[in-house]
Amino acid sequence: MTIQTASQVAPALVWDDGVVFIFSFTFNGTQYYGGFPHMQVALANATGTQTQVSNILQSIKQTQLQFQTDPGCWIDTLKNNKAVDIVFDDSTSVNYTTQTAQPYALQVLYSIARGT
Repeated sequence: MTIQTASQVAPALVWDDGVVFIFSFTFNGTQYYGGFPHMQVALANATGTQTQVSNILQSIKQTQLQFQTDPGCWIDTLKNNKAVDIVFDDSTSVNYTTQTAQPYALQVLYSIARGT
């Protein structure tokens, strides 16, 4: 694992379907891709029964669906700055294929900040 800091790089938007955000940047002459999900879905179900003192049986069912979006700090940093500092692992990547069947090897990201 080699952690690198790419300073003052210009990110380019590659893919944003509202759930996954992918961008590219060049470091030491090599083009890298980074990406992350910015929407998460959670589903929870709870069922059970409860017997009261007067032998009334109640059936309880609760369902919860929750969507949570990223506050957008990394997305805003990438979209609104011409130069950013990216800390990433140049030896480890995760394969991701978009809905349009375009594959990308996404580097492991540690931080993204406005360029210094």
